[in-house]
Amino acid sequence: MDMEKLKTLLKPWLSAETWHSGDPLDDQRFHLALKSAFDEFGVHISSDDFQQAIVLCLHEYRPRDVTSFENDVEEFAQRGEDIASYLTDLKPH
Repeated sequence: MDMEKLKTLLKPWLSAETWHSGDPLDDQRFHLALKSAFDEFGVHISSDDFQQAIVLCLHEYRPRDVTSFENDVEEFAQRGEDIASYLTDLKPH
């Protein structure tokens, strides 16, 4: 997995101060960032990959958020994997 590329694709969501808020606009940015990631890498992205890319991005753009929102990072990484799994299940076999 190209973590630098995944980090870049998640940046439009994570660069917003409110990335973790659950606000509808933040959720929309999250979903659009996931779509970009899935378009680039396919839907087989693990929560570990998402978590690693989120942390890399936050270190670069919002360093205080890495430790302040550790649980949110884990939650969003898992949500990303869950959405990827859902999309995988939708594909005909």
